[in-house]
Amino acid sequence: MKQLAQYVNVREIFQVLVRRFGVLQKDGAQCCGISVVQSHILYELQKRPNISLNELSDILSIDTSTLSRQVHFLVEMEMVNRLPDPKDRRYIVLSLTQKGEEQHKEIAEYMETYILNVFNQIPAEKHDQVLESLQLVNEAMRNSADCCTPPL
Repeated sequence: MKQLAQYVNVREIFQVLVRRFGVLQKDGAQCCGISVVQSHILYELQKRPNISLNELSDILSIDTSTLSRQVHFLVEMEMVNRLPDPKDRRYIVLSLTQKGEEQHKEIAEYMETYILNVFNQIPAEKHDQVLESLQLVNEAMRNSADCCTPPL
């Protein structure tokens, strides 16, 4: 039974972390007039320019119809380009516009400041340990048979 109690504590820690980080992301994105999902779209397009809607849907684990509506909003706001794929004109690729790049940068700076503030609350000699632990948990979740998120 003690082992079960440990897992309950891990779940509680995850629940609180997700809540806190979710609120941070909401505040970080809303300062810029976009939703959290739209913020994630900008982030991924900055990392992977010229990807298809289907690829982005897989990365974000969002169905294509929902993602398409979010992308359409960002296109209307002139933050995202939706262009024919040069390799196959039947498909479209997505990329950030200059305005989208600027929006991404603003959100990234906010997030970086917050994360630096969090790490300032952790003893410096533990920074590598925290990062390694987060990477291990992320990898384990990605490889979990019960995990419903596609591998990245």
